[in-house]
Amino acid sequence: MLKTRIRYLSRYQDIITALYHYGFGQIVRDLGLLDRTKKRTKKKRAQDSSLSVAKRIRLLLEELGPTFIKLGQLASTRGDLFPAYVLTELENLQDNVPSFAYQEVKDIIEVELEAPLEKLFRSFEPVPLAAASIGQVHRAELPTGEKVVVKVRRPGIERTIETDLAILQDLLELAEERIGWVKRFRLVDLFHEFAEALKEEINYKNEAQNAERIRRQNSETQHLFTPVVYSSHSTMKVLTMTYVDGTKITDATYDKGFNQEIVAERFATGMFEQIFVHGFFHGDPHPGNVFVTKENEIILIDFGMVGRLTTDMRQNLALLVLGLKGRNTDRVMEALFRMDIVHDHVDRDRLWDDLDHLRLKYYDIPMADISLAEAVQDLFNVANKHDCIVPVDLTMLGKALLSVEAIVSSLAPTLRIIDIVEPFGRVLIKERYDPLNFAKKVQAEFQEGMETLRYFPRDMRKTLKDIRGGKLKVNISIREIHHLIQKVDRISNKLAFSIVLLSFSIIMAGVIIGGSLTAEPTILLQIPAIEIGLVITSLMFFWIIWAIFRSGRF
Repeated sequence: MLKTRIRYLSRYQDIITALYHYGFGQIVRDLGLLDRTKKRTKKKRAQDSSLSVAKRIRLLLEELGPTFIKLGQLASTRGDLFPAYVLTELENLQDNVPSFAYQEVKDIIEVELEAPLEKLFRSFEPVPLAAASIGQVHRAELPTGEKVVVKVRRPGIERTIETDLAILQDLLELAEERIGWVKRFRLVDLFHEFAEALKEEINYKNEAQNAERIRRQNSETQHLFTPVVYSSHSTMKVLTMTYVDGTKITDATYDKGFNQEIVAERFATGMFEQIFVHGFFHGDPHPGNVFVTKENEIILIDFGMVGRLTTDMRQNLALLVLGLKGRNTDRVMEALFRMDIVHDHVDRDRLWDDLDHLRLKYYDIPMADISLAEAVQDLFNVANKHDCIVPVDLTMLGKALLSVEAIVSSLAPTLRIIDIVEPFGRVLIKERYDPLNFAKKVQAEFQEGMETLRYFPRDMRKTLKDIRGGKLKVNISIREIHHLIQKVDRISNKLAFSIVLLSFSIIMAGVIIGGSLTAEPTILLQIPAIEIGLVITSLMFFWIIWAIFRSGRF
């Protein structure tokens, strides 16, 4: 416990020092972070003030290490939340970390695979091909002769990430209390989302499963391949895959013997098939993760980040694309509602106006010149303006589309992305309205309804039991209570007025009728109680009238 506390305090010192160094000392003061350290924080010399805020954010994340670099890379997918100039810098985040020693690599592999390195591999290069914040990659050869790459997780990275995430959560919760804009950007919710993604990424078993799934779904896809994962040589900390002998896609140019048009078309088609047909796609297809063989075949690597789209989401996405192409505001708005991007309390008129303004932006531009990724990103920005939460997989989709369009435009500027996407959209729309699929959906909804009906008596009994036990909770806002009280006051005052008026009328009618039935004075009329009652009733009547009108709730 003491070691953990010391580690946390030491890390707090590092974070505070880095914040001051890159010109974010005001955040330290606003959060009161200096009170959390036992000794005075040593301030490093401030960075050049001429650097932009975005560049200083990138340098800060790089200095703070693996956790912050990975969170920054994940944040670069959220174009719906952060401005473009920040996203551009975040995309340039580099893992400026040295490689770790070969002996450590050897020890990790032997512990994980429970065998000596010499028996596991025929050859193993001690110098890594690349080193990153999470791990590093070595070339090797299996005893059966296959050339492979072995990714080994950095020692101690799990504990480092655990410490950083705990401190980040603490800081963000503190920031929500003290800094207004933090809550507006929902940074705590965003942090939890990123933290889960990071925990998945450092577990190489997840990456192996992602790679295998994409490889299986691409088995019938021509010209796009993924490396084979060797499960016998893979664990949470070690991942062994086929070695990829290829050229980075942005370097696959005509002068190097590649056909740029074919490469761009095959890459885009393969990615859109993953997105629109299978609904499971590579979440980070930047040039460093896409290679090309001499035969113009595409090979994807690094499957730590993937996106998932349900059938309904893909069909609604197709509606969205068709709405954008047809410049139909109503269809675009309908697609946003069906995708659960827009919540029930949104001002629909204002949302429609913003979407129509977006339609006018693209009105005079030929469809071939419209960037699908930019159009989708504009839609997400509109949704964010109305405090709508865009699902994680859709933001990852937007990021993937941006990467695909950037690569295609650099290789084949004349290739029209919309022409490649449109056939997939038509297939999805056809699937949506296919009678057989419609019947299956109705059957599924009917079964769900029958399940609800089946458990209705049990749920009703539980609700009644809660009511009897006083456990039923009803949430009413203060504003709603105020309106409710006003309505009850008006109703009760009108009811009281009516009752008093009715009783007064009955008494008066009785006196008049009684006097008219006989010419002789009766005992009833001779009793002074009637006069007294009339006086009291009249006084009560006028007092209630005065009280009601004075309250202003009549």
